Amino acid sequence: MTDYTSNQTLGHLEKLAEEGYLTPEQEQEMWTAKLEGFKAGFSKMRDDWVRWRAQSGVETRWRTSLELYEGKDAEAIENTLANSLQGNRVKKGPKDNRSKVVVNIVRPKVDQAIARMCEILLPVDDRNWGIKPTPVPQSVSKMLGDHTPIVDEMGQDTGLTPNIQAQRVMEYAKRAAAAMETEIDDVLTQCNYNGEQRKVIENGVKLGTGCLLGPFPTTNAKRAWIPNPDGSMSLQISSDMVGASMSADPWDIFTDPACGNDHQRGSGFFHRRFVTKKEIRALAGVEGYDEAAIRKVLREKPTRTTVAEGRVTRNMCEEESYEMWLYYGEVDPVEMELLSESMCAEDQDPLVDVTSGVIIMIGETVIGAMESWIVDGSLPLDIWNWRKDDKTPQGHSLPEELESQQRVIISAWRQVMDNGKITAGGQIVINKKLIAPQDGNYDIYPNKVWLGLDDTVDVTKAMHVFQFANNLEAMLKVSAAAMQFADQETSMPQILGGEKGTAPETVGGMVMLFNNANVVLRYRVKLYDDDITKPHIGRHFDWQMAYNPKPEIKGDMQIDARGSTALLEKDIQNQATLNLSNVTSNPRYAGMVDPKKELKVMLKAFRINPDDVMFPDDKIDENLKKAAQAQPQDPRIVTAQLALQGKQMDIADRQEQRAADMQLAQGEQQLKGAQIAYNIERERAEGEQGQVQMQMDRELAIAKMQQDGILTEAEIQSRERMNAIKIDSQHQLFNAEAALRVNTGEGI
Repeated sequence: MTDYTSNQTLGHLEKLAEEGYLTPEQEQEMWTAKLEGFKAGFSKMRDDWVRWRAQSGVETRWRTSLELYEGKDAEAIENTLANSLQGNRVKKGPKDNRSKVVVNIVRPKVDQAIARMCEILLPVDDRNWGIKPTPVPQSVSKMLGDHTPIVDEMGQDTGLTPNIQAQRVMEYAKRAAAAMETEIDDVLTQCNYNGEQRKVIENGVKLGTGCLLGPFPTTNAKRAWIPNPDGSMSLQISSDMVGASMSADPWDIFTDPACGNDHQRGSGFFHRRFVTKKEIRALAGVEGYDEAAIRKVLREKPTRTTVAEGRVTRNMCEEESYEMWLYYGEVDPVEMELLSESMCAEDQDPLVDVTSGVIIMIGETVIGAMESWIVDGSLPLDIWNWRKDDKTPQGHSLPEELESQQRVIISAWRQVMDNGKITAGGQIVINKKLIAPQDGNYDIYPNKVWLGLDDTVDVTKAMHVFQFANNLEAMLKVSAAAMQFADQETSMPQILGGEKGTAPETVGGMVMLFNNANVVLRYRVKLYDDDITKPHIGRHFDWQMAYNPKPEIKGDMQIDARGSTALLEKDIQNQATLNLSNVTSNPRYAGMVDPKKELKVMLKAFRINPDDVMFPDDKIDENLKKAAQAQPQDPRIVTAQLALQGKQMDIADRQEQRAADMQLAQGEQQLKGAQIAYNIERERAEGEQGQVQMQMDRELAIAKMQQDGILTEAEIQSRERMNAIKIDSQHQLFNAEAALRVNTGEGI
């Protein structure tokens, strides 16, 4: 790491040491020169790694992703990119009156992905990992099925067989795996492992890179109140060293530029933290830290590391927090020995032949050095990417995948706003030579009075309104197409966000679509298992094997990362559990299933804690015994009797129904007979009434005819009398006229 020969003074001292002419003062001077040279070289390596990341384009991608997530417009994003390359020298252009609205499709998609990933990876009532024994070794597998008796040295039968011994070995391995799983789970619960994982997932989706550190040593304080002989209570605080985990901001992790896209291939990484003076003072006296270096740091002002135009600088900071740099990785044994000698007390042995260590720096000063606690020499860092990059450990984010369609939607919607602003009202042209407003103000408002200036000209020609075309429908189609492309490019359809969209109406179709939509997420969850869960829990397992003194947790085990299947299998099990009682109620399975465990499983399927509604186990056993004594019959007989009673009740109900139906039929038959008799009697009466009516009509007709005859005879006699009178009158008139003619000679 450090080229000591570049220092002429150091080279001269080393030559004197080889020749044996080095005085004690010169030896101390050479040791100090080597130590300072190592520190300077270590500081230079840190600056090189910081500079490399700034120039790799990773930080530009991160800034772009954050701008997209926060809903910044395209101009702000471009300014951010330019400023990141030119050192904040880009000036904003002139303002215009165009629309500045932003329709943010990135944030909902990112939040949906984070929520769904957390739901799959971090189930409420389960872990996304487990510890299980390794597959049966070949030596043990050969013992299975071998029932040959084993004898002792005296030839006595021990009562054991190879098969029994193999079973005991396998049973011990299962108990040890369960104990190890409990031990690791207890440590992870104390450091809020699930909460730290949520931060990793959020950074992984939003920035494309999620970082998880650990395990690293931390103190676990335990408080207990102990009763005293006098009845009072005393607080006792004990502490032990455990391995904890924590998420890290990707901005504070700097990996080896030579690692490619796998940080574990590099020689190490730097982790930047911001600490206060109080936290720095607390390090004084801790093994591995240099008190003189700590005092030197506390006398200096805090600085901040920045990179601009390819240069790394450290500027003074007004804040009271310091930049602490922790290096995890390979350290040359000679250099580690130098650091150990300077950091350790006189009664402590220096760390020699160390190839993996931890170096702590504040600014340019190394304040601590210690041997790495990672047993296998790997780096205590795990990185998960939303989408991997071919060149760097830092991957690509979900906002990057949405950038193009986000720009399209913003542009289309702004055109909608601009077009709507123009087309909402017409463009008015006024000829001021022909009309003028009465109030002198040319603003348009209702019931405004205008005055004509020329009576010889038609005032309708003094004002005209121009209306522009409205392109709202076309722009909305562009936005809709961009939304569809966003779903396709990210494999995040609307159904994952709770929107139905074009999903089919059938239940089966919805289930199939939802499962298909989860395929890509499940793939990324499997990558999370490979990149985070398996290696991280593996290091916790190594920590427990190396530092935990409990023998009952030790054994040959392996990590079971089941994040990708935990939720899916849980849902399938819950659905099957709800139908479990339909199977276990069959008398054929009586005695095969524990009803108490069955009920607990069913309650868990309903997401109900069995302890909240069930009696304790001893109370349940007592109640079951009482029930068995009160009903000593075989459950199969009881079940058959209940079935027989049900059938008997069914038969009785059917008989009652038949009797009621018969009574109803008899009543209907009697009603029909009465109806028929009534109809016959009515027809008879109507016949008699018809005969009487016919007789009466006959008699009336005869009487009428007789009456008509009497009237006719009287009329004849009357007419004869009138004719006789008329004839007599004519005779008399003739006689009188004849007499008058005789007497006078003239007629009447």
